[in-house]
Amino acid sequence: MIVYRITKKEHAALDGMGGLYGPGRWHRKGNLVVYASEHASLAAWEKIVHMASFENFPNDLLLVKIEIPDEIEIRTVPQNVLAKGWDSFPFISETVSYGSSFLQDKVCLALKVPSAIIPDEFNIILNPLHPDIQGCKVISAIPFVFDKRISKYNS
Repeated sequence: MIVYRITKKEHAALDGMGGLYGPGRWHRKGNLVVYASEHASLAAWEKIVHMASFENFPNDLLLVKIEIPDEIEIRTVPQNVLAKGWDSFPFISETVSYGSSFLQDKVCLALKVPSAIIPDEFNIILNPLHPDIQGCKVISAIPFVFDKRISKYNS
């Protein structure tokens, strides 16, 4: 499986260090985690909604393409975790607790979760502490710049 993420160069590795500095929908601050998307376009939307404004977009972003070996199990988040409001902000405790437990248990490398932005598409949460992370490869990390026309919608 190929997955994508848009990130700054210092977070392009699959070490999950970004999770140490802030929480996310699927983890508590202090957990190593790598968020990726099934599609590059979804990775772009995910980056957009997490930025305060287009004027503040870093100009050193990379589109990182990651290969997860086909034999790696990708667990799907159980439906009961997707309680009413799972996609809200601020994040609800059910998703944060489930994802944090997933990371701490280290039973599986990858967790497939619906995107709160486009619910018919999926993000993949990778656990950098799982031994199967060694089988994943960064295929490419190329400069990524958002089209400047997008900033007109941020007024």
